[in-house]
Amino acid sequence: MSLKKKIDRIYDICLNYRESVKAKYDILLKEKNWKYLLQENGKLQNLYKGERCFILGNGPSLKDFEFSKLKDEYTFTVNQLSKRSDFNELKTNFHFWAEPNFFDLDERKPEDREIIDVMRNVDSADNHPICFYPINQYNFVKKHELDKNMETHYFLSKYVFYEGYSKKIDYSSITPYFGTVVQWCITMAIYMGFKEIYLLGCDTTQLINNINAVASEVDNGSYGYEVTENEKKRYSSFMKKYSLINSVEAYLATLKTYDRLEKYCKRNDIQLVNLSSKTAIDCIPRDSLENILYGKK
Repeated sequence: MSLKKKIDRIYDICLNYRESVKAKYDILLKEKNWKYLLQENGKLQNLYKGERCFILGNGPSLKDFEFSKLKDEYTFTVNQLSKRSDFNELKTNFHFWAEPNFFDLDERKPEDREIIDVMRNVDSADNHPICFYPINQYNFVKKHELDKNMETHYFLSKYVFYEGYSKKIDYSSITPYFGTVVQWCITMAIYMGFKEIYLLGCDTTQLINNINAVASEVDNGSYGYEVTENEKKRYSSFMKKYSLINSVEAYLATLKTYDRLEKYCKRNDIQLVNLSSKTAIDCIPRDSLENILYGKK
């Protein structure tokens, strides 16, 4: 390891220590219910030890994917994938909301009210997945009754997931912070004890989406579901707050984190495989869904 990398790691470890102290102070003095909420995650630890799961992103490669293929598998879904008309065929087990922009809402705007409706629609008459939210959105969840029919868990992410990160993933305490929701799903799957983790719809094409948004050209090809006019408007408005330089830097950080997650899984004898038919992630081993489900190459 080069001297620069050693210095960077020491810096990140110091940052994590600082964030740990700050978070423990908040839990002790300011947000006393956080300790209980995090402890509730303990019942999920190793609950699925040795099993396999599938994590579905929002990438356009899922556009024509038949959810029914995975109805008998453990699955994680994320964000607005529930907009798919056939979403209930999947019978998803776990659903994640992580990115802050989903909670920075103005209910006077129809595009923001639509997000709340999408959150509620994850739940259905015949399927009630476990939902995960950032712990600082507890009041948001309560206000909009998002936990009315679904088991709800919260997570506190503060740590830097640096190169060579070896600390045990523990969702009953403080966890690393990530740049994309799929990466939270991967670490939750690790915490739950899954030994085989398969990615689908993880095209990692958000940089293209961001460029299109700046050009006011968000289209249905950007996601694995039909994009509404409200969502196009909301996404374009969101991108006006950030520069493309920030988007490129965030995109690079996302790819680096996938590489670190692959190495983390390998060190812990966990199989992480990318089954996405189209993807920009080249650091995670590839395979096909047909081969995993039916033994077909």
